[in-house]
Amino acid sequence: MSEAIIIALITAGFPTCATALTAFFQSRTSKKNAAKQSILQMILEDHMAVQEGHLPTNYQNVLHEFDIYSKNGGNSYVAEKVEDYKRWFIEIEKARQK
Repeated sequence: MSEAIIIALITAGFPTCATALTAFFQSRTSKKNAAKQSILQMILEDHMAVQEGHLPTNYQNVLHEFDIYSKNGGNSYVAEKVEDYKRWFIEIEKARQK
């Protein structure tokens, strides 16, 4: 009797665990990709705004999305883009304050 219960638990448990793990990794990948797209879009928006004579407005949002991106396994490509953006933003702010 106990063998039947163990086999039933294994039979039901393994697919459930596999499904839960798959959902977790897909969610993580989805969050990372969404944050990446948001970051790149906001950086582009700020560059376009400056070209049109406006101030960049997405700095805090870029940093927030970068935190999400990093927590979900982001790579160095976006990190490099964000560091370039931060340097650019600081230059814009310095020029504006003069």
